[in-house]
Amino acid sequence: MSYAQETRLNRLPEDVPDRVHKLFDVWRAATCGNALPDRKDLSSDTLSLWINDIGIYEYLPDRRDFVVRIDAPNMIAASGENYQGCSPHQIDLDFGTRVHATLLDVIDSRQPAFHIIGVERKVWEEWVRLLLPVQTRDRAGKAVLQVLVAHFFYRGR
Repeated sequence: MSYAQETRLNRLPEDVPDRVHKLFDVWRAATCGNALPDRKDLSSDTLSLWINDIGIYEYLPDRRDFVVRIDAPNMIAASGENYQGCSPHQIDLDFGTRVHATLLDVIDSRQPAFHIIGVERKVWEEWVRLLLPVQTRDRAGKAVLQVLVAHFFYRGR
């Protein structure tokens, strides 16, 4: 990938694959009132259908930044890059995107975000991106905010 174009959506397109809607439904079902879903309710077993589609970005409040804890295998395959351990700033530099700013919006609002990502490869491709905020606890019991970032191939031209 050499260039990406992001278009924010108010909701998921109706014609995305059912598995995309199902992931969002699983996330939404795990919410409790206004609280973010807990990762213990969205375990690797619960999310196993999307194991190749989901990356985990952990929020670092002291730096107002993130670290990619797990990079989605489908994005590694599509881009040829593995950003695990990196800040999303590097993704923005490499592809001309606004991933970091979008992640901050998701953390600040505690609301999911949806995008169509246009990607220039051999042919123009479009991917659907979901950013789903969650919470977990570190080993000391301190709250940790994360964003599940899932990409799904949508269509090519």
